[in-house]
Amino acid sequence: MSRAIWWVTVVVASAFVALVWTSGSMGDVSLECSKIGESRSYYRCEDRIVDTIGVWPVIGLGLLLAAPPLFAAVTMRQWVSWSAVAMLVCASIAGLINWSSYWGELLSAVPLVVLGSVAAALHKPRPRRVAT
Repeated sequence: MSRAIWWVTVVVASAFVALVWTSGSMGDVSLECSKIGESRSYYRCEDRIVDTIGVWPVIGLGLLLAAPPLFAAVTMRQWVSWSAVAMLVCASIAGLINWSSYWGELLSAVPLVVLGSVAAALHKPRPRRVAT
């Protein structure tokens, strides 16, 4: 059950990053665009995020959101599960600190923290084998 929840978390994170990749615009992440509807920078508010800042920040966002749950799903160790939750909490805090820039998208890790906490809480450690 816990592994399935971790895999759902990976899929949700990947779907969010795919959405940012395909349809995210600078108007979604630029504070200047949200206030006055136009930018005084080199980009227009309708420009796609990928076209404006490049693909590597979007790939970095995907790694920050999907890698911790992926490791937790693959390893299925309780300490890795709680470490993944801690990493997602840190990503959420980083998104809150940078809410007025592109990295504010890290706030989307909050629902992943909830899913990850459920998965980690449901994780039952396997009994250790005693060598005989």
